[in-house]
Amino acid sequence: MARIEFKRRTPEESAIYDDGDLVGEVYRQESAIEDEPHYYVVHLSEDPRGPKRIYARDMIRDTAQWMVDSHPLW
Repeated sequence: MARIEFKRRTPEESAIYDDGDLVGEVYRQESAIEDEPHYYVVHLSEDPRGPKRIYARDMIRDTAQWMVDSHPLW
């Protein structure tokens, strides 16, 4: 099992790579509700489960790694 890597594209967007292959993106999103904090969206290519919303920044890597490892089509 290879560890995923991130490459920042903009302050709000990063690419996710697995063994050098682009497999998805992470986006920082502002909440539509004024007092709510921002959140992150992890979206993998060809993942029928859809994107995953993450509120804790320190959980992005673990969540993205789990999504890559458990991707139903890879």
